[in-house]
Amino acid sequence: MRLVLVLLCTFTGAGLHAQGIDLFQRSEISFGPEYAVPIGGFRAGSGILDAPGGRFNYGVGGSAKYVFHVNSSFGVSLQAGVVRYPSNNKTFNFTSVPVKLGGRLRYRSVFVEPQIGFTSFIGNRTAYQNGSTTYGINIGAYLSSHIVLSGNYETWNKGGFSASHAGIRLAYALFLKSQKIVDSVDRTRTVPSIALNPNYQDSKYWKKHKTFRSLGWTALGIGIPLTLAGLVTAAASIENSRIHPSTYYWMLGTGGAITVSSIPFFIVSHKYKKKAKSVL
Repeated sequence: MRLVLVLLCTFTGAGLHAQGIDLFQRSEISFGPEYAVPIGGFRAGSGILDAPGGRFNYGVGGSAKYVFHVNSSFGVSLQAGVVRYPSNNKTFNFTSVPVKLGGRLRYRSVFVEPQIGFTSFIGNRTAYQNGSTTYGINIGAYLSSHIVLSGNYETWNKGGFSASHAGIRLAYALFLKSQKIVDSVDRTRTVPSIALNPNYQDSKYWKKHKTFRSLGWTALGIGIPLTLAGLVTAAASIENSRIHPSTYYWMLGTGGAITVSSIPFFIVSHKYKKKAKSVL
């Protein structure tokens, strides 16, 4: 827990000295690597994980996150990822697949984001065979217009068993709407505009931009509801043993994959948009 506090204070300080970002965008997609440090009994691999002789020193993986900005101070997030936890006893190596909903509170470049969700486990021989309810909190900062650094604390809880870890995430954020930038002394400045092609909306690049943008929104429109349905079903299975894990595994896996697949569509769409607007 001490490590988490040190990391979070460091990130907060970095965010306050970096350029503030006026996030009036309606939505944001970010993706990047994650590093986790198991805490307490989880690290020792005894008791709560029921993995005698197995020690977990770290976890490594990555995640994708979608944030809908309700306004400049509040947003709603959906995050999915994969983290691998190797053990000195290879018998107990396992992979976690968390899917989490969050509420983001932001002040300038710094944000706090409590989360709740469900984590599935692959290749796991511990007490968490079928998955677990997950609680977490992120505190982070935008180090630049597109680079986000955050620290997190997360805990799994199921049937009296619990395990926690602290982590760090470095992500690249893509905003789906135009943005303004506010400098360190709160003076709004306009991003320099490029010379525009007056007929850009009739160009082939603009048509490709619209096509890929539609594909991106379609992927989000299918992936997010499917992921949420899987999350609700997984939560219900904790109280209802008749719900088989396979019922929600495919929802979480397919929904998460479709949601993440929207990222390259939006990236390509943005590139074609810039080409269309530039003077030929």
